[in-house]
Amino acid sequence: MLLFPTETARVLAPDGVLLWINQLGQDGPLYLPAEDVAAALPGQWTAVEAEAGWGSWACMRRAH
Repeated sequence: MLLFPTETARVLAPDGVLLWINQLGQDGPLYLPAEDVAAALPGQWTAVEAEAGWGSWACMRRAH
C-alpha cells in the first residue's frame, strides 16, 4: 500500500501501533523497508522488524 505518513500519524492513537507489511518482501512492487517508513513518519518511531515466508513485517510505535 502507499504510505501517507502525516495522515497515518494523525489518526493513530498516541499509544497505537502501526503494522507495516510487505507481502512479497523486496520483490513486491510497492516494497518499502521499515526504516524508510519510520523515517517518513513525523517524530521519532521505534520498530521491530522480521521476515515471514516471502514477506516482511514491522511493528512501529512512537518513541516516548
